[in-house]
Amino acid sequence: MSNQLSVSTYSVREQLGPVVFDFVDPQGNDVHVELPYPKLLDLSDFPERAKDAFGVDAIETVAFQFTGLDDPELDRFAASLARSGVSLVNVAIDAGDLLEADDEKRAADVALLKQWIERFTAMGSRFVRVNPGSPFSPHHGEEPPAHLVAALRELGAFAADHGARLLVENHGGPSSDPAWMNALLEATGSDALGLLLDLGNFDVLLGPAMALGFGGDEAPDPAELFASIDLEPLYAGIEALAARAELVHVKSHLVTDDGAVGVVDLPRALGILAAHDYSGPLTVEYEGNGGDPWAKSARVLEVVRATAA
Repeated sequence: MSNQLSVSTYSVREQLGPVVFDFVDPQGNDVHVELPYPKLLDLSDFPERAKDAFGVDAIETVAFQFTGLDDPELDRFAASLARSGVSLVNVAIDAGDLLEADDEKRAADVALLKQWIERFTAMGSRFVRVNPGSPFSPHHGEEPPAHLVAALRELGAFAADHGARLLVENHGGPSSDPAWMNALLEATGSDALGLLLDLGNFDVLLGPAMALGFGGDEAPDPAELFASIDLEPLYAGIEALAARAELVHVKSHLVTDDGAVGVVDLPRALGILAAHDYSGPLTVEYEGNGGDPWAKSARVLEVVRATAA
C-alpha cells in the first residue's frame, strides 16, 4: 500500500475530556461551545495506544483538544511521540478568522497561528492545517479576498521555514465550495499552500453532521438522519478537488453493529482518489457518537485498508 495510514485523536474525542470550540458566528460574535465528554485517557496516551490498537505508525491531532499553548500536555504528547516512534502527520489548527477584514484583528490571528505552528512543527509535524477563514465568518464573498491570500502566503512561508507544509481544508463556509477552494489555491500558489481534502466536509453533509455532533440528548437517530440525503454533490466535490489533494481525511459518521460504515461510500470516494493517482496519507477521522470509538475507528481503518490495498 502506497498510502500512509493514520488516525486522528478527534476520532476518540468522547474519551479525552471536554471538547471546546471557539469560533466567530455570522454576526461577528465570538462563540464558545463545550461538549462535556468524560476524560478516560490523556491525549499523550494516544500515540502509543493508537500504534497498538490500529497498527499505524502515524497519527494526527487537533490543537483545540489541548487547553492552550501553555498546556503541559503538549510536552507529554511530544514525549509520547518520540518514545513510541509514531510520527505526527498533521495538526488541525482552528484558531482565528483569516477572512477578517480588520487588519489588526487578522494580524493577531496570524500571530497566534504562528505560535501553534511553531509548537507542533517542533514535534516534527509534516503538515499544519489552518482554516481559510472561520466557516461562520461574516466576511464571506464570492471570491477569496486578497487579504486572505496574503495571510496564507505569510503562514505558508512560516510553516516551510519550520519544516512543514501549510494546508487548508474544505471545512465549512466557502471552503466547502470546490470552485471557491480551487480559486483560493490558485491565487495563493502551490509553493505556499496545499489542500487537505476531507471526504465528508461538503455542504450536503455538514448540516446533518453538525445536528448529530452538537445535538446532545436531542440529537436525531443517525440512520434516520442520513437515510434521505443525496450524496451525489459530495462525490462531485471530491472529484473536483482530488487532483490537488496532498492529505485526505477519511471521514465516517456511522459504524453500525454489523460493521457497515457510512455515511460516505468509502470505496467509491477512495476510488475517485485512485483515479487521480492520489498516493498521499489517509487519516481516519471518525465522527460518530456513542459506543466504543476505538472499535469503530478500527472498523473504518479496516475498510480503508481493504479498499486502498
